[in-house]
Amino acid sequence: MPMHEAMAAALDAVIEMIRKIQADARSSPGTLERPRWPMIVFISPKGWTGPKMIDGKHVEGSFRSHQVPLTDPAKNPQHLEQLEQWLRSYRPAELFDERGRLNAELAELAPSRERRMGANPNANGGLLLRDLRMPDFADYAVDVPKPGVAGIGDTRVLAKFLRDVAKLNASPRNFRIFGPDETVSNGFGGGVRGNRSPVDGRNHERR
Repeated sequence: MPMHEAMAAALDAVIEMIRKIQADARSSPGTLERPRWPMIVFISPKGWTGPKMIDGKHVEGSFRSHQVPLTDPAKNPQHLEQLEQWLRSYRPAELFDERGRLNAELAELAPSRERRMGANPNANGGLLLRDLRMPDFADYAVDVPKPGVAGIGDTRVLAKFLRDVAKLNASPRNFRIFGPDETVSNGFGGGVRGNRSPVDGRNHERR
């Protein structure tokens, strides 16, 4: 509960900051610089709220929380019990009715019409969509002499293609690639060395 209270207070503060930025821009259009929008950085342990220990090994706060720590609960009674405790900790009876539908009072909290995330013109791209300048995809073809041979990897080829899409659309600035992490391990760093591109091999930066 202390974390819920802290998060609610942070959201209230951020909303007030956003409203002030909007009010200032609307009262003095054309006189303000690009605002620094607020951001909430929430740091929590890996696997937080899940089982802390499984089979005597730490899960919360360790790499195991990114794995499948409860293996085959149907054949492991202890794992099945831990899985049940974990799922019940979310108190589903308070969220859903006897038919499994979300409670009406909670469903009413969701935005409607154009306020929905998928209907926002800044999110769905439909109303603000602009055609991209595209390179010829055939220029990026890789020769595969016969089936089953080791190749360069599809994401490494795709990295070069996306790099060039970003370059061609650098002026209108209407193409972005976002990858929160594992850019290099997924093969998107291979074809862009030496290029200052939105597709690069560094993690945790704007892409």
